[in-house]
Amino acid sequence: MIEMLHFLRPMWLLALPAIILVWWLVRRREASQSQVIGLVAVHLREALTVNRNARKGVRAVDGVCIASVFAALAAAGPTWSKQASPWFAESAPLVIAIEVTDSMRSNDAQPTRLDRARFKVSDLVEARTGSRTALIAYAGSAHIVVPPSTDAAVLTPFLESLDPAIMPAGGSDASRVLPLAKSLLGDRASAGTLLFVNDGFDSADIARLAEFAGQPGTPSMAALVVGSDEGGVAFMPDGIPVMAAGGGRLDTSIDPALLRRVASDANVSVVRAGAGDADIRQLLRVIQSNLQQADDPDARWRDQGWWLLWPATFLALFWFRRGWTMRW
Repeated sequence: MIEMLHFLRPMWLLALPAIILVWWLVRRREASQSQVIGLVAVHLREALTVNRNARKGVRAVDGVCIASVFAALAAAGPTWSKQASPWFAESAPLVIAIEVTDSMRSNDAQPTRLDRARFKVSDLVEARTGSRTALIAYAGSAHIVVPPSTDAAVLTPFLESLDPAIMPAGGSDASRVLPLAKSLLGDRASAGTLLFVNDGFDSADIARLAEFAGQPGTPSMAALVVGSDEGGVAFMPDGIPVMAAGGGRLDTSIDPALLRRVASDANVSVVRAGAGDADIRQLLRVIQSNLQQADDPDARWRDQGWWLLWPATFLALFWFRRGWTMRW
């Protein structure tokens, strides 16, 4: 924030030397008057001095000049942040990459993780009415399901049709999504967000995600993780449990330590899916934050000078006290 600090109307800063000069002249005059008064007899000086019980260290001119400094700084328009233009804010681009694997059949999120993911994506898209949203499905490979669209109704039938059985390659490789997301966002990639909707990542994904995050002109990343740490049982449509390649039921547990590594090493904003809408509201804040960090050509700097008017007004109130009124 400090490196972004500047003034919208810097010419007002020229008033600061003038204020300091006035303060010095008045203080100097009062000092010379005090020396002259020192030559008068004590009993006569006490009878002729007005407000002799006032504090000698702080003078009325001090409060006037400090308030004037605050007012001049406020008039100069200090600012350190931008306010996105309405058009830019309403069109925050988003690419949703939903994991479509057998582990997403787990029943620890009712009815299944994949169904819960569909509900969450629908809620998120509806909350972003008028903004461009694209949909990618991934497992061992990644595929564009819906290109960027502002029509929320377009995504609904495609979301409902997603099933692990239709994915051409098994496994879960989040890195396959990265080049597709960047191409879908185009020249506005840096202002967009890539949202993974999954039940976690593999440790092999961290290095690739971190490398992608470090490249210029890439979208920010977030993840909505569906499911519990303990996991559940993944069932096929016919009710048979999904079996792992090495035998036994498929392990659908989620490693929270791995999620923390993804968040810290790859700069991915990880949100755990919940029963209410708090996760959706958090994701909306993340998407908006990513947008504000981008370079909006139409953005305007926020004038923060009004914060300095409060201390200036507070000091001005002292002018109503006896002995604090300036006499020029």
